[in-house]
Amino acid sequence: MRRPFLVGAVVAMSMGGCATTGPAPTAGPASPFNPTDVAWLELVVPMTENALSAARLAPSRAADPAVRSAADSVAAPSDRLLTRLKAARDRAGLPASDVHSGHRMPGMVTAADLVALRTGGGAEFDRRLVALLRAHAAQLVVLAKGEQTSGAEAETRELAGEVGAEGTRQEKVLTGLD
Repeated sequence: MRRPFLVGAVVAMSMGGCATTGPAPTAGPASPFNPTDVAWLELVVPMTENALSAARLAPSRAADPAVRSAADSVAAPSDRLLTRLKAARDRAGLPASDVHSGHRMPGMVTAADLVALRTGGGAEFDRRLVALLRAHAAQLVVLAKGEQTSGAEAETRELAGEVGAEGTRQEKVLTGLD
């Protein structure tokens, strides 16, 4: 019983500093979605959207063909997972808005990061993109474990397993690209 609490605490700490000004959204009283499911979806959807936006800049900005290839290898599966993440968010009755907009969190590619990527190119772009995608992939793994351990909704927990496996695969793809 202590382990789910510990994992829930880790998920909560990784989302620290992300308080919103309104009441926390809930999926409803009869919902199979618990607060961990809700928090996970509210975080992983925008994380994936932003990382995907970053990866899609590589074809026109990256200097190294290996970085372009790695970004492509990240983008396609992320796009497929994003469709499923949004469907889970919709099943939970959550708004499409990004409640974490403007927050600096582990693994989150921010609007400022995207601006820097869009205005950069060459080796500096490559270095920045790889670092951002690596941090994103590592955080996906951490958050997926938390959802799998403490989430309640079965399909969302299963999706978290796939997201975590994809994060692990992305980490491997990005290894050695410095």
